Amino acid sequence: MDNKKTLIQETMLTWQNTICEGNTAFENNRYVTADKLYQDCLGHLADIGGFITSNTPPPTSWVVDQFVPALVVSYLNLVDSSMAQGKHEIACDFLIEGYNVVCDCAHCLLSTTQDENHYLFSKHLSQLQHHSFAIRKHLTQSPSLLNKLEEISDPYSVTSMTYH
Repeated sequence: MDNKKTLIQETMLTWQNTICEGNTAFENNRYVTADKLYQDCLGHLADIGGFITSNTPPPTSWVVDQFVPALVVSYLNLVDSSMAQGKHEIACDFLIEGYNVVCDCAHCLLSTTQDENHYLFSKHLSQLQHHSFAIRKHLTQSPSLLNKLEEISDPYSVTSMTYH
């Protein structure tokens, strides 16, 4: 387990460094570089995802406190970069993908999580939903993209694992 813990810590440190590099590229309008770095971040997190679904996963509280927020940040950075480039459809796709990935993560862990973790999952999902609402203001002339975002506009109940 110590080796796994070390690998996870190293991967999260790599993720953090990569996200900072991506943010610097984004701030300097180097969007292609930023996008590549943000995609690399998702790759780092996918490596950790394998540990989460293993027979000896990291503590659920760590997944909810560290891993899921990293997913949200990575996806939202891709959304923001796509919006800055005028790639609205790609931004919507990333937003929906991020929302679905966090939902899938919640589904995998819900049977073993405590109520406080349910709340945190809901909070992470609401960040993605909030971004969706903010983007809608820019897409009022694109009904097809607005319809696409409807998929994540409904509240998601982590405790019941259903959409309302």
